[in-house]
Amino acid sequence: MQVFRTYFKLLKSQMVSIIIYGVTFLIITIIISIAILRDKGEDFSIKEVPVYVINQDEPNEFINGFLDYLDQYVNYVALEDSDEARKDALFYRKVLYILTIPEGFTESFLAGEKTELIKEAVPGDASIVSVDSAINNYLNKAKIYLNHAPDIKPEELHANIKENLKENTEVAFDITYGDEDYNSNLFNRNYYNYLAYILLVCLIKGVSSVMVSFHNLDIQRRQNASPLSLESTNLQLILANFVFVIVYLGIFIVAGYVCNPYRMINRNLLLFILNSIVFTIMALSISYLIGITVKSKNAVSALSTVLSLSLSFLCGVFVDQQYLGKAVIKAASFTPVYWYVRANNAIDAIVKFSPKNLTEIIICMGIEIGFAIALFAIALVVSKRKRQQA
Repeated sequence: MQVFRTYFKLLKSQMVSIIIYGVTFLIITIIISIAILRDKGEDFSIKEVPVYVINQDEPNEFINGFLDYLDQYVNYVALEDSDEARKDALFYRKVLYILTIPEGFTESFLAGEKTELIKEAVPGDASIVSVDSAINNYLNKAKIYLNHAPDIKPEELHANIKENLKENTEVAFDITYGDEDYNSNLFNRNYYNYLAYILLVCLIKGVSSVMVSFHNLDIQRRQNASPLSLESTNLQLILANFVFVIVYLGIFIVAGYVCNPYRMINRNLLLFILNSIVFTIMALSISYLIGITVKSKNAVSALSTVLSLSLSFLCGVFVDQQYLGKAVIKAASFTPVYWYVRANNAIDAIVKFSPKNLTEIIICMGIEIGFAIALFAIALVVSKRKRQQA
């Protein structure tokens, strides 16, 4: 096992940087994941949206009741009555929503005629939806009462709507999926997504650096002249590579479980681990190919940084895939890292296990394995040509 021992002697020169990368990754990932969990774990509460109301209609019981109802969803803000002041307020986010009640709105609405409120809002702000929903909820219920009781008085209308809105509906889901499962899976999804970066950078830095030494032209000529057969050399190298990557991945799997504040062993976690093993084999194939094609260890170090960072940003490791543009997603789909992250996202989304829900995950892992086979095949061709040149 001379080649096997030599492999780990060469690997020692890279172990300091590999350990530093690993420890830094664990610290940063755990901090980010726990911060995300805290944000997700907050109880839902109605956000009071700053709103400015312009009432061009005459004061009446219907408008007063409507604004009284809306008060529980919004925070009324007073502004100077001018177009410039309103535009400035929206621009500087002093208000997010300006609601204008046009003249004659009450009379037209109570008569069943088509009429609309006028709104100005900050584009793209998610809280605007809650205001629209509250307004539509009140007016739709008012229309229902008016359809069945056209002569109802405005004060009675508001009282009935207010009483009706107190009713709550209980919703039950035919699945078992508690908060601990959700939080544990969310932590694991973030952890294993970020793990793609550290596996790429450290495996390229470790495996490729060692393979550069073994595929040096002078070293290859000495190997050809030695009594050790080529098959034995390759077998020991393969074994050494797999021992290193499996041990390294195993450390991160254990660390991810221990550091998860909602730690639990469930089927989602097992799928995360399986996906990381498949990805590690793929990362090993990349590292092996780089190791036999690149001649300088400095080039390997540069490649490990550039390749791991570029793929991580492009494929959704650091930024969730749902926030990436269509063009970026299309380009990323030609890389194995994209399918690894996509599989993790699909695993996180699984609540009830079924063949249909597992199909996407299996496809993603299959594509990762396809990339690994293709890269190993290319590496074997390159390696054979180098041996012929030696």
